[in-house]
Amino acid sequence: MVGLTLTHEHLLIDFTTVLSEPDTSSEKGLMSEPVSLENLWWVRQNWTSSIDNLRLYDEELAIKEAGDFYRNGGSTIVDSTSVGIGRDPQALLRISRATGLNIIMGSGYYVDSTHSDWLRSASVDEVAQTIISDIENGVGGTDIRAGIIGEIGCSWPWTDSEKKVLEAAVAAQQETGAPLLIHPGRSEEAPMELIKAVEGWGGDLRRTVMGHIERTIYDRAVLDEVAATGVYLNFDLFGHDESYYPLAPQTYMPADHERIEMIEHLVGDGRSSQVLLAHDVCSKHRLKRYGGHGYDHIPTRVVPRMRARGMHEEDVRMVLVDNPTRMLTFN
Repeated sequence: MVGLTLTHEHLLIDFTTVLSEPDTSSEKGLMSEPVSLENLWWVRQNWTSSIDNLRLYDEELAIKEAGDFYRNGGSTIVDSTSVGIGRDPQALLRISRATGLNIIMGSGYYVDSTHSDWLRSASVDEVAQTIISDIENGVGGTDIRAGIIGEIGCSWPWTDSEKKVLEAAVAAQQETGAPLLIHPGRSEEAPMELIKAVEGWGGDLRRTVMGHIERTIYDRAVLDEVAATGVYLNFDLFGHDESYYPLAPQTYMPADHERIEMIEHLVGDGRSSQVLLAHDVCSKHRLKRYGGHGYDHIPTRVVPRMRARGMHEEDVRMVLVDNPTRMLTFN
């Protein structure tokens, strides 16, 4: 058992690949300001427009924030920071030792905008071998090995380089038996397109995690279609309650009660064994020391709400402990 587990987080990350200019020229000066109480109101609304907000580099801060999760019953964090957005194996090891948490490191590559020249020109097999080596040998000459493939970044529309990376990730899954975690593009069509591709390449859908379900799928019929494939469904944005979503302003970021309602729908349909939970913390404004919810939001605030709404204890344990244990166990 891995204990109470968050299945998609970033303890350290350089997320400036999503940096965007604010809508008004008068706010551009705020882009380079450090996050503070004086500008937090603006950062919360425009979180992708603050350079400092998108950089989690402070190891000591990560130890404090992750430590809150440990002190509130947490056991394991899946750090899905992939190559190109600041993955740091040695730092993750130090954070694990300082907090007492199991930290599962990811392997693979994020969205097209972070791909190197080498990655764009490499073959599927060459990319697959880098992922396999991370899992079987260790990263960058260390003996620190990855425990999950992902997050594998896919945009909408999907790019050729991203298709190659996902195909390579499927090959690595076949070789190693490791679970595969996918970041889908921001369209309701994206999850099924990716699932069909994984299945076509011979991937194991029951060892595959589809991330960001709540910001991607709004239609219950689409949710049911994706669930019917057998993939894990990662509700991994808990605490991200701002309805405005700058990365896809034509949609919205649902609130926690809407996430819980989606999970209740799946539980009622007999799909509790596919549900996973996390926060996907990837910016300062979501850390407790910057006025956010922190990594302990799920055990301290979400789970009590689930229980108060009538979720059975066995289902709570299923989504927080049993499913992550099964997902993270290599075949």
